[in-house]
Amino acid sequence: MKKLLVFVMLLVATIAESQAQEHIDALLNGDIESNRHGLTMRSAVKRDPATGEIIKRVLELTAIDDKSLAKEFIAAFKLDRNTAEAWDENEGGTIYNVTAVWLNPKRVYTLATNGSMITVIAQTIYREEKNNNN
Repeated sequence: MKKLLVFVMLLVATIAESQAQEHIDALLNGDIESNRHGLTMRSAVKRDPATGEIIKRVLELTAIDDKSLAKEFIAAFKLDRNTAEAWDENEGGTIYNVTAVWLNPKRVYTLATNGSMITVIAQTIYREEKNNNN
C-alpha cells in the first residue's frame, strides 16, 4: 500500500510539473505574431560551448496598442498562478506587473502591462553556468 501511495504522489507531482505555466506557454508558443500589428518577439539561447547543451533560453514579447493580448496574458498568468513556486504581483489602475517562478527546470516569467502595452519575458534556466574563472 505504501508503494502505491508513493507512486500516486510521484504521478501527481509529475502531472503538476507538466501543467505548470501551460496557459502562458500556450500563448507564447501560439501563432500570435503573424496576425498582430505592433508585436515584436525576440529569443535567445545560451549553450555550453563544450557540449552544445542549452543552458538558458530567453523569450521576450512586446506588444503596443493591443489590449486584447494584454488581457489574454493577464488571464493566462492568473490561471497558472496556483502552479508557481513563487509569485510577486502588483496591480493598480491600468498597470499590472507579475513575476512568477517555477522550478525544475527553473522558469522565471515576467509580465508587465500598462494599458494596451505589454511585455512578457520568459526565461528558462536548464542548469546553472559553471564559472571557469576560478
